[in-house]
Amino acid sequence: MEIDRIEWLREARQPHSYRRMYGLVMMILASSSVTAAEKRMAQYISRLLKDVMELAVASAPALSRVRIGFAHLTEMVVEAACSNAAGERA
Repeated sequence: MEIDRIEWLREARQPHSYRRMYGLVMMILASSSVTAAEKRMAQYISRLLKDVMELAVASAPALSRVRIGFAHLTEMVVEAACSNAAGERA
């Protein structure tokens, strides 16, 4: 499965919930076109999210780790999208 990074970024702009973040992370993990760094970050976030989603109420530090990790993953996808766009123009 291949992801369209621009479309992924549109969806990630407003994740709305931790379950939505989990779905977006799973898209990264299912794609064969992502970088190794993106995949590692997605695996890390998926582990954090599994712990959060199983709880009725998650702690603020746990939720903060998820949000920070998701923000880093989004930055990585932006960088990869920019690199791909620059490569296509060359």
